[in-house]
Amino acid sequence: MLFSNRPLASSLFLMSLNATLLPRLSVGFLALLIVSCVNPGIPALRQEQAHRLSYDLQQLSPIVSASEADKMAVTAIEESVKLSAIYKPLRLPWTNNGLVNLGLRKQGLCWQWRNDLFPHLFRLKSKTLELHLATAKRGTPFEHNGMVVTAEGQPFDQGIILDPWRKGGRLWWGRFDQDKRHPWKPLHRNLTPMVLRPLLMPHHYPTTPQPHNPTTP
Repeated sequence: MLFSNRPLASSLFLMSLNATLLPRLSVGFLALLIVSCVNPGIPALRQEQAHRLSYDLQQLSPIVSASEADKMAVTAIEESVKLSAIYKPLRLPWTNNGLVNLGLRKQGLCWQWRNDLFPHLFRLKSKTLELHLATAKRGTPFEHNGMVVTAEGQPFDQGIILDPWRKGGRLWWGRFDQDKRHPWKPLHRNLTPMVLRPLLMPHHYPTTPQPHNPTTP
């Protein structure tokens, strides 16, 4: 009878241990997951990603130039990585948003990723590919912002979405049917971010002072 309660005691001890340690381990694991920074990948991996993105861009239309698709793909992949080094995003993208909104970080929101990546792609001056500012669920707590690349003259919803925010600088891309939770729409011209207006509206927002015309007051 002296040892008859040992199995019960052991079970109670293990239950007590699980009740105290498991929540702590779960919280610790979650914290580790949150604070882990995104690894943008080794150069060989990024090169393979650029090849895949270039292929997808070329599949948009027979008119798409292979060299322009290559340049667009490499620039999108590599500039996203550079932004990741600046932003130092956490593994969970919504965590970054929370830190920015709390004032603990200066940048890392989806529209900031888009606005910083867009000029690098725009300055490629592609003739067979067109860039579009895109937004989804605008004006809601779930608003998201990105870019869409189409072949020249192609409808917006037949293009490829570029989203550097989603994976913290490891560029995500896909077609509309691969991203159904985001109902992407073109961003209205009047809502063009001020930082991009000199690129997209150069006549209205010149980047350099215009020479004075002595014939006008």
